[in-house]
Amino acid sequence: MDNFPQLHHPPADNQEVEITDLPGHAEEGYLKGRLVRAFLVWQRSAGQKKRVWRLSGLLAMCALVIVLLGIIVSNVTGLLRPRPVSVPAAAYGFVFPTRPPFNPALYPHSSQPDAVYNGQQGAVRTIAWSPDGERFAAGGFDNTVHVWNTVTKQELIYRGHTNQVMSLVWSPDGKYIASASQDSSVQIWDATTGRKIWEYQDSTPVWSVIWAPDGASFAFGDGAGTIQIWNFQTLQKLRTLTGHLDAVAALAWSPDGTRLVSASMDFTLRIWQVSTGKSLLTYSQHGDAVTAVAWSPDGTLIASASADTTVQIWKPENGARVLLFQGHTNAVDSLAWSPDGTRIASISDDGTVQVWKAQNGQHIATYFVDGLCVSWSPDAKHIAVGGSKGQVTIWTIS
Repeated sequence: MDNFPQLHHPPADNQEVEITDLPGHAEEGYLKGRLVRAFLVWQRSAGQKKRVWRLSGLLAMCALVIVLLGIIVSNVTGLLRPRPVSVPAAAYGFVFPTRPPFNPALYPHSSQPDAVYNGQQGAVRTIAWSPDGERFAAGGFDNTVHVWNTVTKQELIYRGHTNQVMSLVWSPDGKYIASASQDSSVQIWDATTGRKIWEYQDSTPVWSVIWAPDGASFAFGDGAGTIQIWNFQTLQKLRTLTGHLDAVAALAWSPDGTRLVSASMDFTLRIWQVSTGKSLLTYSQHGDAVTAVAWSPDGTLIASASADTTVQIWKPENGARVLLFQGHTNAVDSLAWSPDGTRIASISDDGTVQVWKAQNGQHIATYFVDGLCVSWSPDAKHIAVGGSKGQVTIWTIS
């Protein structure tokens, strides 16, 4: 119980209290105070307040006892029957559980990493490789962007955000990095010097950012379900796309630059015509929040990942599902399509990275790691995985 947040100043009547960091409770959280007059139950899976009771005196003490008994029962039940988290763990400040010791018999394809980069002070939420493959950028819970040179091992740190960095992307020419943050801002940095050259302050946390293949424009999605497309040369907004009912967790631009696909916490994906902002198709085959999306390098297929534990491959023209990958046992947080188009890597709250053949869904390898994000190097020979303790691990994929 010592890990629960302490309420030293109980809320006044009609004051709402929001809970976003409750270790070990993926579905419900409870707030307790030194002088308990009110407590709030936060339904994590729905992302909203479930109910507020305002109590006093003996009734408050009885309610607190019931709450504590509920927590104990929940913990015992969780030990007997683990339940998948219905949203990406990092989105709500989830504290990573302790994983069991690595058992090679359970992961026969796993191997030792090639390199481990340490530097960030919290979980790594997003990783992006530079177009030339010599550098990668990582962002996460310590509110910073770290850029590593894999040749010289030099590390640069960009400071400017005041909350966790949710998404990173390099410009196609490798000169700039765009970052999206829970502090409601999008920032663009000079990739060589780390100097911030532009910042936009949104009205809600920004979850995702993507650069167009030609580098002329970029787009970002926010917590309200809105997508904005901006011209990079003029730094003027071109259009706003609306239709999602919840946060836009991920974006991917089609290789030909004409379409944009968005993945949302509202369980759906949408394909948009960039030139007009028109919604062309809605994909609704996932059973939970959609956390990641990638376009195949040839533009013929889309891969999407979800808290429903699946990775799905489908056609952008009509939404027909082609393949269903079901190797994970918990929410899938991130996926990446290899630049050569042959493989897909996905990372899950079950503590593994799975690598699949994109053509038929055949499982290739499993890597045992606590993490939230995965990214392929441009030469399709390596994957970078962002870890829960601030490390970035590199594996060679044969």
